[in-house]
Amino acid sequence: MLCTWNGERWLAGLLASVRDQTRAPDELIVQDDCSDDATVALIEEFAGHAGFPVRLERNPQRLGSTRNFGVALARAAGEIVALADQDDVWYPAKLARLGEEFAADPTVTMVFSDADLIAEDDRSLGRRLWETRMVGRALRANSVVSVRDFARRPLTTGCTMAVRRRAIEAALPLPDQLDHPDVPLRHDRWLSLVAAAVGTVRATPEPLLAFRVHPSQETGVLMDGERRRAFGRAARRVLAGTSTVEEHEVRADQLDVAAGRADELGDFESARALRGVADHHRHRAAVSGGRASFGAVATEVRHRRYGSDRFAAAAVTADLVRAARAPKA
Repeated sequence: MLCTWNGERWLAGLLASVRDQTRAPDELIVQDDCSDDATVALIEEFAGHAGFPVRLERNPQRLGSTRNFGVALARAAGEIVALADQDDVWYPAKLARLGEEFAADPTVTMVFSDADLIAEDDRSLGRRLWETRMVGRALRANSVVSVRDFARRPLTTGCTMAVRRRAIEAALPLPDQLDHPDVPLRHDRWLSLVAAAVGTVRATPEPLLAFRVHPSQETGVLMDGERRRAFGRAARRVLAGTSTVEEHEVRADQLDVAAGRADELGDFESARALRGVADHHRHRAAVSGGRASFGAVATEVRHRRYGSDRFAAAAVTADLVRAARAPKA
């Protein structure tokens, strides 16, 4: 399943890599979001020699990435749906390898992989996606990923994943809360949350595609220098006392929506886990807003609600700084 928007620069490479799979797709669903370049013409030309059905639809007006994926997911009818981005390159065994994971365990509702990173000119960057997102160690240690893990932070991106039909049906319709302009919870993270609530999500460390890194991508990665600059900006933001109250409150509301969906599906344990992370965000909002202090941070740490990785340590440090800077009553 492919969503497109002005993707002519790299689209031919992605389409060729889908055509060259050792396990051919049953069909390719394409949802175009009002491209005004050669994207649609490339897809129509590809459809004539793909060797499998290519079902192209064009939106009458721009929907944006998340809503466009929602429309495409609703059109897809296959038992297993693999998501694609227009600028990547799939390795030949991608569909076959993901399919093996589903065939081996009927409880599996989503599988996602690692990816090699490539530059705009197809040059290898010598890095992996998990490495640059600093999640590789955790995912290699625990190949089954819980709903709580996905609730705490994004662990994957849509182009690396395949999803079973029952998880897609449970995820639709995509809630409006995902599209908050400042704190988006995109389609792929929502799918991850729902898939983990209705079944088993597995992470496979094999790189099954080349993930292209370029300035215009919507969800990318931070290479070494960019990562240092990003952490520097985050540190300055904390030291300046910039409030993140709204960010935490919006994320809490989004996770509450996910918990409500889990309740509807009868997965009350996942609903409780999601509401627990939502409550943690509200505690952090209280700290950021000066309504709570060291005691609140210590309580969250004691109950391990920050988690236990380097991101958790950074979050604890940030909240301690905010608590110290909060005006005293």
